[in-house]
Amino acid sequence: MLEGEKNVSGLVKIAPLPHWGKAVEIPAADQGDQAGGGAKVKTKVLRVLLVEDQPGDAMLVMIALRECRSTRFVVSHVATLADARDHLGREVMDVVLLDLSLPDSSGLDTVTKVLQVAPRMPVVVMTGLDDPSLASRALEVGAQDYLVKSDDPGRAVERAILYAITRMNSQIEREHLSEQLAHEQQRVQEEMVVARTMQFDLLPRPDRLNPVLEKQGIRLHSYFEPCSGIGGDLWGCHDLGDGRLSLTAFDFSGHGIGAALNVFRLHTLIDEHRSYLGDPAALLNMLALSLRQLLGRGQFATMFAGIIDFANSELTWAGAGTPPPILFRGGRREFLDTRGVPLGLSAKPAHENHRTAFPRGSGLLIYSDALVEAQGADDKMLGNDGLLDMVQDCSGDGRGLSVDRLLDQFYAWARPPIEDDLTVIYLDWP
Repeated sequence: MLEGEKNVSGLVKIAPLPHWGKAVEIPAADQGDQAGGGAKVKTKVLRVLLVEDQPGDAMLVMIALRECRSTRFVVSHVATLADARDHLGREVMDVVLLDLSLPDSSGLDTVTKVLQVAPRMPVVVMTGLDDPSLASRALEVGAQDYLVKSDDPGRAVERAILYAITRMNSQIEREHLSEQLAHEQQRVQEEMVVARTMQFDLLPRPDRLNPVLEKQGIRLHSYFEPCSGIGGDLWGCHDLGDGRLSLTAFDFSGHGIGAALNVFRLHTLIDEHRSYLGDPAALLNMLALSLRQLLGRGQFATMFAGIIDFANSELTWAGAGTPPPILFRGGRREFLDTRGVPLGLSAKPAHENHRTAFPRGSGLLIYSDALVEAQGADDKMLGNDGLLDMVQDCSGDGRGLSVDRLLDQFYAWARPPIEDDLTVIYLDWP
């Protein structure tokens, strides 16, 4: 390290380098004792470890630092990598000026060995070679800046030091933000798993539903898969007594958490107004008015509500813009009319009931719009006609529709990913 004695100006006078390792404070260049308002000029202090084995090069760096006007440097000077590592293990520094050609180390491996001791230390590489590729490799191994030695380093040294510190601080901040983001993503993922479990718990429970179905000799097959862990679809099935069964299925606009929260809202409304289940149109009208007050602008739900009366072999239903279910009856397949204003959009809903025969041997396929709006490899949507073709292929063995075969064929045809929640319910009265 440079050792000197103060001259009349108060600056360090550069002398030969008989000793190493001691800290020398280099004041900022004289700017006068007073600023315009009489206040003294304040300068920041930075601790620099200068790792340089050539006394002449070290002297030039010290002179350059002495001439800086905005920063005061406290410099510790060592000549070997071993001394640098030892110094960094004992003292906190702000930056390292590192020569790549030292008695005990050379090349970019020198940077790596310094960073092993102080991983967060800003390092400015100093070399006599003006080689852009070397500069690029130095940054890749962890240096923050690159400085070519010259007879007159001037302000380049200060700029390199300040840039290296700023760059390292930015890197540390990015890493910190990245860690925070990863932690937040993990937390959200855990919450999504809980929310998904809660949403699936809203579906009809087999232990409660199966005895009702078996009593009427009904087979019911269902499939439910949100596109993003949780979603805006849900279906329900309730025993109304007297041989009547209620079926509901709804689909909220949007996806993800917002749509899932609306699902919980609507499920709660249905549960609180179970008496409306016996009248599909009245149920939709009540829900439409309630959601009108609860939902945000532009949010809505399409819904199907139906009642199968097995005693009278009749199906009663009302729709609010949901895809039309397919009725299987007498060897034919026909779409039901579910046209109507989606729930939450109209202040004066006017949904109406429809009725049709539902004798033994009939079936009913209810599905969300993901089934018909998905696109194949040719970028064309499946549509109602395509769905009918698939249904025909999957129900030609005389045993009714196979939902498993339908889904297998659909996923084989559809171009992934399926960007909507998919619900399929098939009720069969053999």
